[in-house]
Amino acid sequence: MLKRFIIFALIFISLFLFGCGENDAIEEPTPRPVRTPSPPLIIDSEPECRHFWRKPDCLHPYICYDCGEEEGVPTDHVWLPANFQTGPVCEKCGEIGGDPVEPNFIRYGYRINTTSGRRYDYITTTSQNPDLETIGTAILLYIDIFESDEEYPFKDGYEYIVARIMIQFDDENARDYGFTYITGHLDFFGFDPNEIAVAHNDLRESDIAGFNIGNTKLNYYGEDYEYYLMHTQFQNEWIGDISYIVLEYVFLVPGGYDGMVVYIANAANWSDDENRFITDNFDSETLFFRLRVQST
Repeated sequence: MLKRFIIFALIFISLFLFGCGENDAIEEPTPRPVRTPSPPLIIDSEPECRHFWRKPDCLHPYICYDCGEEEGVPTDHVWLPANFQTGPVCEKCGEIGGDPVEPNFIRYGYRINTTSGRRYDYITTTSQNPDLETIGTAILLYIDIFESDEEYPFKDGYEYIVARIMIQFDDENARDYGFTYITGHLDFFGFDPNEIAVAHNDLRESDIAGFNIGNTKLNYYGEDYEYYLMHTQFQNEWIGDISYIVLEYVFLVPGGYDGMVVYIANAANWSDDENRFITDNFDSETLFFRLRVQST
């Protein structure tokens, strides 16, 4: 009995584990669907600039601070007027847009005809007989430019120009009848041919000892300045047959200004008319000395 039960149990287990003989084929697993690959991720190494614009000026349009791209057009220049020292200047960017104003001395047909250290013939009249002519020589001995020293006080923004001129006479007419000379000064840049000639002693007094105030103003880089001067005759004497006159001009002008001109003219041109024009003193023989460090 027990044997039958064991045999029956083994048969049942075999059928349970291996199935029946007619169903022993193994089914293939259902294939999994093929996955379509995603396109590769492309990263733009230079993304589009959002632009942060710098405002335009007279030289540049709008410019992006980040990428440098430009857009639009530059703005217009804002020109400050030209003056005797510089042409029109843009107050925004500093660009110079032309030439300086032509100095009036040149515009009215005059020219500097001397250099320092050289002698020039000086033609004038005798003092006792205005119809007689005497010929001497004139020379600009030296020019010195400085801000101040023990003798001349400091003035902010100004400098001194000291010049000495020597005139000599040694011809017969000068020895027998004496001589007369005329000197004066003018502004190379702002020179006005219709300006009334004023003697040095008739100029306004200033608060600087020994100096008078010029009868006009100097225009320097577009601004008007007072200027000061002192005129001194250091020497006027005969030594043997030669007469020596040494004149000193001291000008106090804006620092760097180089437009002061001293002239020596024929006394025959002098007029006693109180309203004479400064150019009444001039003729083709008038000597003009421009006072600057390197006189050419």
